[in-house]
Amino acid sequence: MSTARAAGKKVLFIEFNEITWTIADRLIATGKMPNLERVKREGAWARTEAVEKPPFLDPWITWVTVHTGVDRSVHGATVLEQDVSTIAAKRTWDYAVDAGKTVGVFGSVSAFPPRKVPGFMVPGPFAPSNETYPAHIAPVQALNRKYTQVHHKNQQQDSPLDMARLGIDLLRLGLRPQTCLKIAKQLVTEKLTPHSHWRRVMLQPEVNFDFFSALYKRHQPDFATWHTNHAAHFMHHYWRAYDDASFPSPVTADEKQKYGDAVEAGYMLVDDLLGRFLELKGDDTVLAIASSMGQKPYYNPLYPNGKVCVKFKDINRVLSLAGAEGVTSVAPAMDPQWNVRVPDADKRAQVRKKLEQIRCEGGVHDTAMFVEETGEILTVSPYGLAKLDPKVRYFFTDSRAADPKGYLFDELFRGYGDTNKEGMHDPMGMFLLSGPGISRGLEIKGSTTLDIAPTVLALMGIPIPDAMMGRPLVEAWGERPGAVKEARGGSEERSAS
Repeated sequence: MSTARAAGKKVLFIEFNEITWTIADRLIATGKMPNLERVKREGAWARTEAVEKPPFLDPWITWVTVHTGVDRSVHGATVLEQDVSTIAAKRTWDYAVDAGKTVGVFGSVSAFPPRKVPGFMVPGPFAPSNETYPAHIAPVQALNRKYTQVHHKNQQQDSPLDMARLGIDLLRLGLRPQTCLKIAKQLVTEKLTPHSHWRRVMLQPEVNFDFFSALYKRHQPDFATWHTNHAAHFMHHYWRAYDDASFPSPVTADEKQKYGDAVEAGYMLVDDLLGRFLELKGDDTVLAIASSMGQKPYYNPLYPNGKVCVKFKDINRVLSLAGAEGVTSVAPAMDPQWNVRVPDADKRAQVRKKLEQIRCEGGVHDTAMFVEETGEILTVSPYGLAKLDPKVRYFFTDSRAADPKGYLFDELFRGYGDTNKEGMHDPMGMFLLSGPGISRGLEIKGSTTLDIAPTVLALMGIPIPDAMMGRPLVEAWGERPGAVKEARGGSEERSAS
């Protein structure tokens, strides 16, 4: 059998952020994920392990590892939507373009700024601007960024007139009337049952599938990606409502009634979308499905009843009270983080010191926040609380701008989410392949996130560069891994199985 059995194919790469076999297998067993069950039965699948471990087990790092085939010590990703100029490795779509392939990128992490490609590029929703390639699809990114910031309460909702004007552009770019009806139905439902607001999160992937589908049909790219975070969001906030067996305190009846369906609903939407992608792809296309890691129930003895996630009400006010100087911009990252840019190194060191010295009385930690530094950026994260106590007070050490009596919690911060934190990152993720040349019902053992990029390149017939640390999972198309010489830069031949 030739080792090129599956080479030269198109690849449609779907990123379902943080989905895990732990939940998916349960839903497959009860018939609630028929499309995933079909792909698993008819294709090859793996339990891929992220090579990053805490405190570096974050999606803005693990997805870069997936698409570069090298670990963080090489690619250097550390913050959400890090400028590509600071990522020291090519991504799958870069290799595809270099090989003369057409590409389509939609929502992938660290795809900003979008480059001019033979195809299209829409960066992730936390990108710092609405730039896309080509430029005429910028309204898609404007909607994504606006929705994300409104959802996280970092921006106000547009006026009805602004929404109508944007809506006309969006309909032209592929938004379907059926999806508009789903949006209208959700808004009406929220009026009748306000706690169902959580379902709004599922509208973003619905809308984005419409846009991606239109772009995909128009460009027919050799390699394309599409990303959604909705299932990860539900696990972080509603895992205990879904299943409280791993938690020290049981779910309350009220929480179960309001949010008990959220995790399953998120996974069932994953399955529904998967069915649509199976219909969208051509007969010459391999469908790749991945999560760069998974999740598991969250428990920390510091937060026996779950961690209250804390958000800034106004980060600029906190920076002012701390006496921070030299800040040129602030941008929200994944909740509750903010990226604070301070170009001057000396001033950046002073800002970091001032933020790390903010004291907290009545909380779990003596200090108020955790600060990481990457280049010119300080990523600032308020520490969580064991309970939402308005008596918690914050003090700004040695700051002439702040009241020495301190500030109550409600003056500077707020709790985030309907529930406490209930899901946490776990290294074990998922990877599946389905399509022409892929073996049926095969479990691939012992794979990591470093193996995904070389596998994708091998499927497209692109030589695997020496820089990549993993291996192509050639057993997925019937080869024996031990008998295969990996083609590094095209300098070695592959042996037949």
